[in-house]
Amino acid sequence: MVREALDLFIPHGIDMRLVEVDTKRRCIYCGFSDIPFSKLQQLLADIRRLDSVEDVKTVMFTPSEREHNALYTLLEALPDGVISVDLKGNITMVTELAAEDLNVPVLNLLHKPVQQFIKGINVSKDAWANPRDGMSKRIRIRNKTLLLEMKPIFVSDDEGVTNPAGTVIYLKSKTRLDRQAESLKQAPDAENYLENYFRPAVMKSEAMRRTLLQAKAFAEVPMPLLVQGEVGTGKRDLVDALFQYWQKHQGDREAQLIVRHARELVREDINKLDKMSGWFVIEDIECLDEQVQLDLASWLSRHPGESTSLDSNVRLVSLSSLSQKQLSNSETLNKTLYFALATLALAMPSLRDRKEDIEGLIQQVISAQAERYRLPVPSISKGALTKLALYSWPGNLKELQNTCLQTLLTIKDKEWQAEDILLPENNYMVDMALIDDSLEVTVKQWEAELLKRLYPSFPSTRRLAKAVGMSHSAIANKLKEYEINT
Repeated sequence: MVREALDLFIPHGIDMRLVEVDTKRRCIYCGFSDIPFSKLQQLLADIRRLDSVEDVKTVMFTPSEREHNALYTLLEALPDGVISVDLKGNITMVTELAAEDLNVPVLNLLHKPVQQFIKGINVSKDAWANPRDGMSKRIRIRNKTLLLEMKPIFVSDDEGVTNPAGTVIYLKSKTRLDRQAESLKQAPDAENYLENYFRPAVMKSEAMRRTLLQAKAFAEVPMPLLVQGEVGTGKRDLVDALFQYWQKHQGDREAQLIVRHARELVREDINKLDKMSGWFVIEDIECLDEQVQLDLASWLSRHPGESTSLDSNVRLVSLSSLSQKQLSNSETLNKTLYFALATLALAMPSLRDRKEDIEGLIQQVISAQAERYRLPVPSISKGALTKLALYSWPGNLKELQNTCLQTLLTIKDKEWQAEDILLPENNYMVDMALIDDSLEVTVKQWEAELLKRLYPSFPSTRRLAKAVGMSHSAIANKLKEYEINT
């Protein structure tokens, strides 16, 4: 059948690139360059008239060509350079990364002995022809240390007997491996990113538990969402986490998270919303141009809050550091637009409202930073934790992250002490004065204020007693004396 088909190509003067037979699909593939459409029509008609031919179709690639290209693309995407050699040790395939390591163009490497370019390989002709085991060794090329790994290739024949077919060589670079590991550390964990916000250690406060309960409830509905919170509270991080949580549950891997600052938006961007798929996030929504506000309000009026995800492929999410009262007073934001954007409103609490979460947040932040900068995770003394818990954190989570990073980079190989952590003076400490001309009254009030501030971070009499180095009964008596509600 193949011979009869090939005979039909001769009158047309067609040069064949390949002929491939696929017995499983009962197909014969004939590869050749493009020919005029009239000639192609005549050729297909002639082939259809052959006995046993069921149908004739044109395809862009044969299965082996597609498989070869897919395999080569995969190899090029690897962090290692890859070289394939035949049973004589000659190079049959090489990736661009391997050619770069060898400092030789790909075309100048093909069909040449690999030992001509890698002097550290001492392999006999018999060993190339009969590879049995892999090999791993360090080599130096162009003053660069590489790890060379060799693995034999075997092909099974029709009787199931494996025969040697060549060798694959991997060139591993420490620089590339370090870069890949660093990227992995910095990349967000899409599967568990939202769950990190729900770890018990960082959601002890009632304010955060309420926010996260709302966040999960709001994640899977398509209505506009307003996320409000002071500067540095982590609004953007929470939106990233919510989007990945939504994407995982919806299974829509094509959807995108598009983030734009309000000052950058122009009227044309609003007109493009209908063509988008995913979440469109506007930072500092109060900074929108007045005309853009009107256009966005008009767009939202055509996509009411009760619409389903089938009506629009994009969900609008807005972020603001202003309070909802400030946003709704019409001074910075069109009132109609505000109420449309705030169909669902999510308040990100400040660290002042999350005192119980401070210790867990510190541990979470330090662990992430230590991994990123490849430093050991330090231990923190009770005094240092107390100092951090008492601070008012006007910069919220961002200030906490900055403080932890500065301390991590400067205090190494020792436990953090209170004096190691540099913080601005708290206002309540600066303004303290003698009360009723009595040192005893002043000390008692200071002690009561201190215990009141500490208790949310150590929410039991036993934990608080341990934190300040007193007995459980002594602390219980002081809490009762100062009428601190536990």
